[in-house]
Amino acid sequence: EHGPLDEDHFTDVGTKNWSLLVQNVEQYHIDTAKLLSYFQFSPRWLLDDIMVSYSASGGSVGPHTDSYHTFLVQGIGKREWKISADKIEDGSYAPHAEMKVLQNGFEGEVFEVSVGDVIYMPPFFGHEGKTIETAMTFSVGFLGPQLSEILGEYAQYLETNEDLNKRYLGNALDEQSAGFAIGKQTQKLMRDDAIASLDSDDFSRWLAIYFSTPRHEDLECLDEDETCLNDDELFDCLKKGKNIYRAEQVKFSIVPIDDNQIMLAVEGEQISVSAEQSALINALNQQSKIMFSDIEGCGNKAEAIRLIAFLYRNKALML
Repeated sequence: EHGPLDEDHFTDVGTKNWSLLVQNVEQYHIDTAKLLSYFQFSPRWLLDDIMVSYSASGGSVGPHTDSYHTFLVQGIGKREWKISADKIEDGSYAPHAEMKVLQNGFEGEVFEVSVGDVIYMPPFFGHEGKTIETAMTFSVGFLGPQLSEILGEYAQYLETNEDLNKRYLGNALDEQSAGFAIGKQTQKLMRDDAIASLDSDDFSRWLAIYFSTPRHEDLECLDEDETCLNDDELFDCLKKGKNIYRAEQVKFSIVPIDDNQIMLAVEGEQISVSAEQSALINALNQQSKIMFSDIEGCGNKAEAIRLIAFLYRNKALML
């Protein structure tokens, strides 16, 4: 069953053989979002969400595979995981099931996990979890888009930016493209135009926007909080030794454009930053807090403060 489900729904489910899965929990529960601070080794820009499953004894979704990288972090209780030794890319699925449950299961090794244990699950490896005692599992998922999705989304971006959306005007036509034939020279020209668009700084800027945009439609976009400290007040706080922290639930992406420019995007909103701010951008990327010393490493301190204040007012940084 799909939610939302009211509390009364759980009065009759019993104490065994059921699971509740909640997606995107890090956006609504700050303590869950803090788990992401341990994933700085990973490509955070590919993060999909943290899904939390609560399951009673015997609870399981059955044997299945996923098309993304997942870290299964055991929060409470005990579970048993069966994991395949190899990828399963052509499995047959149980009929009439919304989830792709493998009809014939798979061969694999069994592991028992308890609080604090972590299992890394690569794409397309079979896995099946069964709850031994009431358990909560935090699934940190990293989902890469398909090529069709990247090209389709970029095409929509071009459509909204007329200056970038080059039209084919019949250039370089020759006798090979007479009638209904599309000659090789014409094919090459169209292909070159497409490649040039993908090889441009505009594509790089779009990547920053795309990978920082929340994947879930119910999330609100960032809005400036006018009740926050102003630039001078924020600078004084940092100068006095108070740190400002990155909001782990906020999606960032950082794309170098050239030697002079870095594109920073936050929740789909792009900000062009000069290369003088690279020390601050690196601090934002590599650590969970910003200190006054990070500003001192920037050539233009006023620009650094304006950037920090912008992120702070938009709740991407917090005191």
